[in-house]
Amino acid sequence: MVRRWVKRYEQEGMKGLEEKRGKAKGPGKGRPRTCPEDPETKIKRLEAEVEMLKKLLKR
Repeated sequence: MVRRWVKRYEQEGMKGLEEKRGKAKGPGKGRPRTCPEDPETKIKRLEAEVEMLKKLLKR
């Protein structure tokens, strides 16, 4: 893996080391986004997150 990085760096410089996966161009290209959460699940998740943050702030 390191040899591959060195080779890319020698050929393309810093640009050769940039992550190229997941950079599809244009609308509708690449991996589709995950399904949106239903509102009830989202509310429950956010309420749990608020409670966790409150507990962390009390410390």
